[in-house]
Amino acid sequence: MIYDRLSRLFAEEAPDHRIAACKAYAEQRGWKVVHIATDTNVSGASRLEDRPGMREVLSWLPRADYVLASKLDRYARSVLEFQRLLDAAKSTRTTVVTADGVVSPENASIIINVLAAFAEYERDMITARITDSKKHFRARGNHLGGLAPYGYQVTGPVNDKRWVIDETSAAVVRDCADKLINHGASITGLTRELNERGIPSPADHARQRDGRKMRGTKWSSTTLRDVLYTPTLRGWLVQATPGDKRSALTNQPVLDVEGKPVSAGPEILSAAVWSAVRAVLDSKAKGRGVDRSGKSLLLHVARCSECDGPMYRQRREVNGKDQSTYVCRNGVGKRGIHKPNVITAHYLDELVSADYLKRFGTFALMRWAELDGSAVLQLSEVTAQIERLAGNLSALDPKGAAARVVISQLTALEQRQAELQAEAAHSEGRWVSSGGTVADAWKARDDEGRRALLTDLGARVVVRPATPGAPKRFDPQRVMPTYEGPAWWRELDPAAAHLEAIALEEELAV
Repeated sequence: MIYDRLSRLFAEEAPDHRIAACKAYAEQRGWKVVHIATDTNVSGASRLEDRPGMREVLSWLPRADYVLASKLDRYARSVLEFQRLLDAAKSTRTTVVTADGVVSPENASIIINVLAAFAEYERDMITARITDSKKHFRARGNHLGGLAPYGYQVTGPVNDKRWVIDETSAAVVRDCADKLINHGASITGLTRELNERGIPSPADHARQRDGRKMRGTKWSSTTLRDVLYTPTLRGWLVQATPGDKRSALTNQPVLDVEGKPVSAGPEILSAAVWSAVRAVLDSKAKGRGVDRSGKSLLLHVARCSECDGPMYRQRREVNGKDQSTYVCRNGVGKRGIHKPNVITAHYLDELVSADYLKRFGTFALMRWAELDGSAVLQLSEVTAQIERLAGNLSALDPKGAAARVVISQLTALEQRQAELQAEAAHSEGRWVSSGGTVADAWKARDDEGRRALLTDLGARVVVRPATPGAPKRFDPQRVMPTYEGPAWWRELDPAAAHLEAIALEEELAV
């Protein structure tokens, strides 16, 4: 019986010549080949039972005198797995041999375990070389393989691949970031817009760029969130956080020996814009069981006077006219805990919109601008590196060369840690003008963006149930809108807030 294994299938490494060598060896010995089993794209370190071809070998062992492979490493690159094969062969009195003559029926019992140990040693050396190579190229900021992050494409020779901006996808990233920060958009709304516009998903964009067949995959809110959240938008290489799965939410920048992010290409978003995007995404993150935002203007703004519960918009159209209503579900049906509370939606939207713009329309619209949040991210990673190196140092000879290298790295990292601590301590966000008024933003936004404005300016609309027997028409007296004022005003220190409150009260009274 003949067995052959390939880790990867390339034309120049086809198994035909090795199988032919095995057949010639068997013919020379006067053996009859009863079966040929092969594994392709299978690692020699994998378990025997995880290889389809090896499972065939195991099933044929009781019917074969010899198992023949071209070389020892075709069987396995693990002493443990090779020993398991030998034990299985021994139980059926089958001998494992190789066609290159290194392991023959005469010497199999003497040298086979020694050779298997060398096969595992070779595998460890290959693994070490690959690890060292990746570490070297990562430190240089080279692309390590696979698809480039969305917004980039890979260029350069094999040993010096870098990221360059892919303008088509980078424009999508910048547009979404602008809408999140300046126009009150949500990830759900942006996802819907991208799909409606026919913008290819990241996977399909890569296929289209490379001339491959597109699969028609769609954007999801998770995909878009990950695209906008990842540190790769700064042009930084990233790696998984120890103990966490690889994820755009947990990946950290790769740092050099001085604790600075390793750059693989130019930035798509500036530090300020990227930090603002992450702040918006963090503020809008919702867990399971939390009501999701819909398209209605006053969702989570309109409240029931009876139970303080949210009023939801029920969409209804009669004879082509919008007859939608806002309803408190705690007053509906036999299980309702209070009397029905229903109000015509478009009249309520118009009343609140007019009142809101009258009060706040001329205000300059401000947005919260975080300074470069990368200082905090880098500080945590540098601190972790210091702890790891300090732990390694205790196991080294204090007078040895390795200890001196580690001490020099620790010195550089501690200096970088002090710089980052000082930077992080003074990294305070601030309110900055968005370049227009509240009325300008209201006009430019859809209902979802306008709802964000209402929320940001502390709007709360309490709706009372209709009086029994009253005419069935919209009654403005049922509605009580209140406003805490803009968020940038509410977050002032108490003394400044008091002065602003006086000015705001005078302005609203005009």
